Amino acid sequence: MSTLVKETDFFLGRKDVPMRFELEVDLEGNTYSYDIAFGFVDGNKEVSVFEEKLTVDGEIILGRVEGGVRLAKLEKEINAYVRIDRQLVALPLLQQESPTDPLFIFREWLAAMLILRPLPSLIKGDSEDLTREPRPTVTNLGAWFAGLLAHAPSAYTKIDEYLKQVMPDLKDIKNPLVGKDARRLFVQFSSDQGSLNIPFEDLSDGEKCFMICALVLAANEAYGPLLCFWDEPDNYLAPSEVGHFVLALRKAFQSGGQFIATSHNSEAIQRFSNENTFVLYRKSHLEPTIIRPLKDLQVSGDLVDALIRGDVEP
Repeated sequence: MSTLVKETDFFLGRKDVPMRFELEVDLEGNTYSYDIAFGFVDGNKEVSVFEEKLTVDGEIILGRVEGGVRLAKLEKEINAYVRIDRQLVALPLLQQESPTDPLFIFREWLAAMLILRPLPSLIKGDSEDLTREPRPTVTNLGAWFAGLLAHAPSAYTKIDEYLKQVMPDLKDIKNPLVGKDARRLFVQFSSDQGSLNIPFEDLSDGEKCFMICALVLAANEAYGPLLCFWDEPDNYLAPSEVGHFVLALRKAFQSGGQFIATSHNSEAIQRFSNENTFVLYRKSHLEPTIIRPLKDLQVSGDLVDALIRGDVEP
């Protein structure tokens, strides 16, 4: 548990108030709700699971009880009790009965979620395995590229289509073996003057972000719908590139999945409407962050101008 939640993660170090997370998602026409709270139970000095519950359309599938977890067996219409220590989160430990089991459906969706805060300078394009789960820093991009194409070879068409919009001289992307199990990404450009083959690690930070965007678009189409949270997607991009970049992501997720971004960039902010923009604000480090929908705030004129003037305050 100490690797997941630490005492210092609690607001102002308060041990008397549980840290609570709530998630609600529509999957295959059903509403899945998952709640989990961490705290210090019975004077224990280590963080424990205070509460945990998974419901589907209001029916409890998993419920934390004293000393363990009550698990609903929907097909058998009986409940099972499993003893699980409070130092462990139950959701990833419990076995599912089949691919139609709500536990399986919800965990598969969670596993496919994309939480991104890329560090392009650390992304080399090398890989020794396959994955469909990029790290938040996307330093395993080579393995993600290989895993995505292994799962859906047609995804290359989506990747190529997007990249040629932002880099018109792109010819192709290759991922050859450079060792027994190792691969390395190369990007080839071509024009009337000739062709140029570049190792992926030598691309600019912005060009690496274009590749990440292309993989996000392809992944959502290949094994989505996904939830993609991208922290500051406008980082490393020129002002003229930000708008097209954000709009491409928003458009791709309109037919399924959800794209969430945080940004301080005016070009990125303006690509979202008031109805799906939230303003985060805090007066000091001693107060919690306030989150308000922009549509509920009184903003005079353009939002970006109001932010610059300091006129937007929840």
